[in-house]
Parts: sequence; C-alpha cells; structure tokens
Amino acid sequence: MSDRSSNPFAGRLAEALDTDAIQHLRVPIGLVAIVVLIRPIISHPMLLGYEQIANTILIWMLFAASFNLLIGYTGLLSFGHAMFLGFGTYGAAIGVLHLGLPFSLAALVGVAVATVAANLLGRLIAEKGEIYFAMLTLAFAQSVYFIANQNYGGLTGGSTGLSGALPAWIESYRGVMYVSLGWLSFDWYYLLAVVFVLAMLGLWQLVRSPFGRTLIAIRENEELGKAIGIDTTKYKIWAFTFSGMFSAVAGVLLEINNQGATLHDLSIKTSGDIILMTILGGTNYFFGPAAGAFVWLFAEDFLTEFETLVLPMAEVPLVVVELSGVLTYWQFFLGLLFVVAVLVAPREGVWGLFRSGVKRVYERFGGDDA
Repeated sequence: MSDRSSNPFAGRLAEALDTDAIQHLRVPIGLVAIVVLIRPIISHPMLLGYEQIANTILIWMLFAASFNLLIGYTGLLSFGHAMFLGFGTYGAAIGVLHLGLPFSLAALVGVAVATVAANLLGRLIAEKGEIYFAMLTLAFAQSVYFIANQNYGGLTGGSTGLSGALPAWIESYRGVMYVSLGWLSFDWYYLLAVVFVLAMLGLWQLVRSPFGRTLIAIRENEELGKAIGIDTTKYKIWAFTFSGMFSAVAGVLLEINNQGATLHDLSIKTSGDIILMTILGGTNYFFGPAAGAFVWLFAEDFLTEFETLVLPMAEVPLVVVELSGVLTYWQFFLGLLFVVAVLVAPREGVWGLFRSGVKRVYERFGGDDA
C-alpha cells in the first residue's frame, strides 16, 4: 500500500500540491520571498553587512523589470530609458520643492508626465525600425539630460540636482529612514517593499494577459503578427508607455530613498547599466531582470569593499591574500560573467542558468524514477 493511501491527510496534501494553484501563485510567492529574505541575507556580516542596500536593490529590480517589458517581451531596445526614471525622480522633487505640492500628488504628476511622454515618443518612433528606435530613444534621453543640466528657471538644480524633497511622513534618524504616521512608525523599507510587490504584480498581470502574449508574438515574428491582423505599432506604443510608467514609479521610490534627484538618474550610464542588468539576469524570464539587478549591485558593493581573503576562516588564517588592488576593477569580473552568460545562453542569463542547474539537481537526486 502506498504512503498516500495509508495517510489520507498526506494524500490530500499531495493532491493539493499537484494542482495548478502553486504554479499560478509562483510569482506572488516569489515576490514576497524576495522582500522577506533579501534584507536579512545581504545584511549578514559575511556578505554586505548593512541593511540599507536592500532598498536600492528593490528599486533597481523594479526598474529592470519595467525595462524588460520593452526589450524582453516586445523585442525593442531603448538606449535612453533613464529619462523615465528621471521623470519620476525630478517630477516628485520639483513638485514638492518648487510647486509646493504634497509629495503623493507630486509623485503622481511625475509618473503621469513620464507616461504621457512615453506614449507621445512611442507614437513618433515606434514605426522607425529597431535600430532607429534605439538611436532615437538615446537622442531624446540626451536632450532631457541637457535640459536638466541647463537648469532652466532654476527648476532642476543643474549639475547639483535637487535635494531635500521628502514626504512629510518620512523621517531620518542616523541614516535610517522611517515612515512616521502619528503614533505609527516603521522602517521605510516596509513601505518600499509593499509598493515594489504591487508594481511587480502589475507588470506580471500585463505580461500574462492577452496583451502580454501579443507582445511576445510581435517579438517572435512581427510580420506574421501583421498578417493575422495585429496592429503591431499600437502594441509597441503601449508597451513603451507602460514601461515608461513603471520606470517612473521606480524613479519616485529612488527619489525618496536618495532624498532628492540627481543628473545621474538621467545619464546614459544609468541607461546602459539597466540594459546590462536586464540581459545579465535573462530577458526570457519575469524574474530574470530582478536577478540581474541583484547580481550587479551585490557585486559592486561586495567586491569594492572586499580587501583581504582569509582561508579557511578568520580565526584560522592559514592563507591570507590581499585583493583590494584587484577587486577595484569589479566591473571587469562582472563583465566577464556577463560575456559567459551571453555566450552560453543569450536570452537565459544568470536566472536561466540557475533554473537549469536547479532542475538538473532535482532530476538527479529528487526526480521521479519513472
């Protein structure tokens, strides 16, 4: 007699786990796992050793996932996606500092401006072809960067940016930000985590909807999509619009986290970094860009602070190797990982390689023998 028949409770549990419910909820469960586990793990003394970096990682995960709606699901490359992040940061900061708006309203204005700008820009360039699309996004982004740097009317602060634009309900104590709502006070990370999960769920609903499936069809074969009656230009415009909107949401969160807006938010380097993070993580998967952002930011912080390798442990220093002079070039090692990931699995990235490795281990040690 099998274990399932001899134990009715175990049988019912196994049947429940065999259903599609877990598959349908895997993304929400994964998002909750990220926000619950990422901070205690990276703050361990053996890793980064402090918690605040988790805020930045979540924001860039959202930005990368927003960008992947364009490159991963639609097949369009934007070289200037930092402008939408910048619309979020500068929109919120300008609304608070110069227009006297409540932060929530200023944030909505910033996201709305980014959404409208993405839609109008998409209408101008969506039909220009992939190469021209990429170049035109770069050109428009550089124009926005130039305008912010010129500081017309004193709105953007020029090269120094804008600082001090925080919501009234945010307080800072010894470098740690708190949400203070009268008698209720809690770490800013928890509010950030809630917004992160909600925004990521919004993206997930988009990519799993008929809209998202149509984007994939356009990516795989645009000419066939046109032949069966799909208005591919309209779908590209709306993919660009939604990508810009969610990128601006990440920008608003970044403005709060950094307590202001800087030109770096609009720079070509930021646009380049988000491209590399997304491809490094894997454009084929919803969690791929998030994995790429995590690997990139973790490596940047960990390797630049890592000075001495002690083996086998600090208490028994049999081998001591000085690495500070080598690991200052952390981008070389990350670039090497990027090259390997692209050569081995161009669209799979580190997340795809991780999934494949886990699957092989499961099949080897825990898979069904049948």
